[in-house]
Amino acid sequence: MKLSIQDLQKVFDIIAAYESKIDKDFKIPLSEYEERYVKVWKQLEERGIDLGFFFWYREMPGDGIYLTGYNPNIERASGVIGPGKRPMLLAGPESGILSKEVGLNLQTEFVNEFSIPDEYYEGVERGDLGKTIIGYAGAIRKIGYLTSNEYIPAKFMDFLKTHFGDVEVVDASDILEELRYEKSEAEFKCMQQADTIACAAIRTMLAVAKTGMAESELAAVGDFTVKALGGCGYGFETIVNSADRCRTVIGPATNRIINEGEIVQIGVSPSYEGYKGICRRAFVMGERNGEQKSYFEVMNKGYELAEQAIYEVCEKGLGSNLIDLAPRNYFATQEVDGQNMKQCHFYSTCHGTGLTECLEKMVVTPTKTEQYGENVGIMLDLGCYGHPNVDICGGCVEDAFIKKGNKVYKLSDVPVDVQTLIGKGM
Repeated sequence: MKLSIQDLQKVFDIIAAYESKIDKDFKIPLSEYEERYVKVWKQLEERGIDLGFFFWYREMPGDGIYLTGYNPNIERASGVIGPGKRPMLLAGPESGILSKEVGLNLQTEFVNEFSIPDEYYEGVERGDLGKTIIGYAGAIRKIGYLTSNEYIPAKFMDFLKTHFGDVEVVDASDILEELRYEKSEAEFKCMQQADTIACAAIRTMLAVAKTGMAESELAAVGDFTVKALGGCGYGFETIVNSADRCRTVIGPATNRIINEGEIVQIGVSPSYEGYKGICRRAFVMGERNGEQKSYFEVMNKGYELAEQAIYEVCEKGLGSNLIDLAPRNYFATQEVDGQNMKQCHFYSTCHGTGLTECLEKMVVTPTKTEQYGENVGIMLDLGCYGHPNVDICGGCVEDAFIKKGNKVYKLSDVPVDVQTLIGKGM
């Protein structure tokens, strides 16, 4: 282990500096959940839908958390909601018990279909999924699936279409997609706290980074910081990649040892009350060589141009593609070590965020002229990947922003270039 007592003191000092910025007692008000139900009921009634079905699991939790505040661990879960009725959870008995902790007092039914397969539970009654749903909804003529069919397993889609007789099953996934897109002040506060935790975690990782550390050891410092500051999960597993592993975009840490002169990328996505934060950065372990200096100068400039474009696009109501084109057009004019940098602009520059780290409306592309909504979350994710030179084969700068009206606020206090923070505490 490369961590020393002095390293840990740096970590503790950074955590202490950020702790006062986080209200660990804050939760989405229960009244806000009730308001969400009313909005869903209105949409269901307008479409003549008797039953809305939603489905979620740890990696795609948005719809379930939005309506129930609950996220299963290992087990999957689903729920149903009908006009004028509060949702009913359909869960397995192991993590389904946790739904009571949320405090929404929703009806929760344990069913075989969402239990761990083949598990035996002493004294636990598990109901029949079909009978349980009919008991909640009564007569069903039209079912709307509120979660995209990309995420609902085929067996549950078939169940909806065949189990209830002559019913119409329709795609109503846009209901929750649109409701989740526009954020409340409470949601913004959860996102802001998650991003504050992310910034602290990145700073602690940078403070202890040194040659000879394993990627996993560095990731452990970030994970410790997240949990110490009240993070309750992750949007993705903490990223630490070094040398040619930086060719991956979201690779988790391994036991690979980080050597002097190697490029390293780190990323943390804490979850607070289900809402995801972000901070991702890249640096060189030790001194940068000439190609590395040029690479970071170009990548950082691309990020800064994209950030400037976010403010202008949102203030003036312009097409969102301008955010992606700003760095893309700049990279087309830049060459590093014989490679045109436009070819390294691997993916789109911005994506939406909220109850997932990136699987939200809306992704920005070079051709999408759609404007942003009124009050939304944005992650600016500027990545340069695929350069043939292993010394500069991949890196990124990623931060979160929130848009309120035509104003945009950055939620990160970590500098774009973090090279000078290596080995330094507060």
